[in-house]
Amino acid sequence: MSVLTRQTQTRHHPQGKTCHHFQFHGLSCDEYDDMLRRANRMCELCGTPEEETGGQRLVVDHFEGNDPPVRFIRGLVCDRCNAVMSCLDETKVWGKNVAWRARAIEYEANSWEPVTSEQRHRAALNREERQQQRERIRRLTALEAS
Repeated sequence: MSVLTRQTQTRHHPQGKTCHHFQFHGLSCDEYDDMLRRANRMCELCGTPEEETGGQRLVVDHFEGNDPPVRFIRGLVCDRCNAVMSCLDETKVWGKNVAWRARAIEYEANSWEPVTSEQRHRAALNREERQQQRERIRRLTALEAS
C-alpha cells in the first residue's frame, strides 16, 4: 500500500501541485473522484452543473466547529450553495437564503462522510453558540446606537 502525501495527491491540480481537497480536507484524489461521481458533477444542493458554477468548479463543503471540536465533510456544492450552508452553520445570517433551509438540512443529513450522533450533537452546540454570539453583538450594537 502506498502512502498518501502532498506529492502523490496532485491529479486534479492544473500545474501538478498538491490538490486543494487533499491539502485542506485530507481527501485523496480517489476519494475526491468518488465524491464527483456521487454528485454527478453537479452541486448536491441546487443541481447546477460544475461547469456552470461561478468558479467553474464545485467546492468541498464541510462543517467545522471549535467548541466543542467537530469536523465532517458533507459533499460538493457550488459557491452560491456554499453560502447557503454557511447560513445553516450560523456563520452567516439567513436573509433571502432561508428558502433553502429545509433542503440544506436534508443535504447535510445525507453527508458524504458518515456523521455520528456525537458529531451532530457537537455541530448543534457550535451552531447554538454562534447564534448566541451574533445575538450578543446585535444587542451591544443596539445599545451603543441608543
